[in-house]
Amino acid sequence: MPTTRPRVNLTLTEMEQRLLEAIVTEGTTHHDIYVDYLRRTGYLAPGLHISSTERVRVGVDESGRPTVLHVGQRLVVSGKGDYELAVGAPVEDVRRGPGSQSEPGFRVDQILWAGFSPGRKVLSANVTLRVAPAAPYLPLRLRLRHEGDGFSLTVANATTTPVMSYAGVVRQAEMARLLDATRRSSLAGVRVTAAFATFLGTVRVPKQPVPIEAPFRVEGEFRVGSGAAVSFSRVLGDGQPLSLTLHAAGTGRPTVHLRGWPAPVVNLLKPPGGASWAAAVRRHALSRRDLLRRLLGTRMRLVRADQYQTFLADPDADGRSRAVYEYETVSARPPRRSLATAGSGGGTNVLLVVLAVAGALAAAGGGLVLWARS
Repeated sequence: MPTTRPRVNLTLTEMEQRLLEAIVTEGTTHHDIYVDYLRRTGYLAPGLHISSTERVRVGVDESGRPTVLHVGQRLVVSGKGDYELAVGAPVEDVRRGPGSQSEPGFRVDQILWAGFSPGRKVLSANVTLRVAPAAPYLPLRLRLRHEGDGFSLTVANATTTPVMSYAGVVRQAEMARLLDATRRSSLAGVRVTAAFATFLGTVRVPKQPVPIEAPFRVEGEFRVGSGAAVSFSRVLGDGQPLSLTLHAAGTGRPTVHLRGWPAPVVNLLKPPGGASWAAAVRRHALSRRDLLRRLLGTRMRLVRADQYQTFLADPDADGRSRAVYEYETVSARPPRRSLATAGSGGGTNVLLVVLAVAGALAAAGGGLVLWARS
């Protein structure tokens, strides 16, 4: 009699799985939020696609704490048809960006776009966000401290999150094939899609979640007063330390210029002693358990990195998104009245992130960000 082997989707995190189950269950808070989100995000004619490019600029004070947060978002609508879009965020102000072919609308905690695309249309906005609700979701944390003859700067990857894992007996050859496919996607900068692994016997879900992070490339310059600049370029994560600490000698005010962006998984997907994982398992007695752990860990890191390719939402969940995060020390600014909440009595205080990269899911592709009103 033929035996059916359990096959497990290796793409969704535990948070995603629970959230997706809640979303499709009527009467749950998550379902209501998601339905309201779909209603508020508007309409995209069939055949239209949107790509998003974001420049997230973070001003920090002399301790490294964010005090100003600006996002330049450039949406490119491809295809012919009507669109009505709403990008939710804790918005303080929004202005037309360079090259925009339309003027953005603005209501409480939403950036609005509506019009017709003749085949291609550029929608660009410069957005100021309220720092308190938005800053906790930034991918990097900076800390500046006075030490000895100067200052120290610590840059930490703040994307770590616990995820569900699987355990059981798997086939080495299949694990190697999936690792090679995952490596090709990572090196090509292609979003990972759903993958399935066959387990021989019982599939176990360990009680202890596994911490994973979005690998981030950071580079920049740090100096104190007119002292010598200290340059840096490093990947935080991907099997390497999640933080770096630098020291700059000098007197006066510390200044930081840093750029960061999600990085591919390279180090953890490097085959041991071979050109491929398929070749490695033929030459070495690699543990099936370790192969499975590596496959799950690297795929989840790629999913996590894909989340940070947007900070504001891309209205097209399947659209290509890219984001760069820039941190710079700035002078303290005086308190400013929030335009977004003036006279509204409301505001956005909770960020709910839904991530899914299974190809058949409506929310596929990594960057569906819901700024849920509380």
